[in-house]
Amino acid sequence: MTTESTATTRRSSLVPGVRVVTRAAGLTVLAGALLAAVAGVVHGAEPAAAVAVGAGLVALVVSFGTFSLHVVASAMPTATLLVALVTYATQLAIVLLVFLAITRGGAFSSDVARGWLAGSMVLATLVWTTAHLVLTARERTPYFDLPTGGES
Repeated sequence: MTTESTATTRRSSLVPGVRVVTRAAGLTVLAGALLAAVAGVVHGAEPAAAVAVGAGLVALVVSFGTFSLHVVASAMPTATLLVALVTYATQLAIVLLVFLAITRGGAFSSDVARGWLAGSMVLATLVWTTAHLVLTARERTPYFDLPTGGES
């Protein structure tokens, strides 16, 4: 039989998602590098290292979580909400536990360095969120499949 199939292949939504994650992570790392330079000039090497660790941690954890969410959404869209909630809770737990381990350990002993660490994590989160929202809105990825032919 040589009849044509009327089924349409679905475009992968993973590529635009990866592009958004990569750009948002790059902007977050750039903001962290700028803040690390400011911390290095104002207070020295230890606060600059704290800023780099804080911004890098946020960029890494949020990028991995968002990328894994895009993978699940492209493979199994019905599980997206559940995976998003679990991913968000896991990201919060990881960042909080690493922050507590750093502040209670001897890595950054001065209060100034710990303040820069916390500030860099807040800034990185704000930059990531803003960049991700703006880039996702500009990506113009359709949220549903249009019917084939002239059907409404």
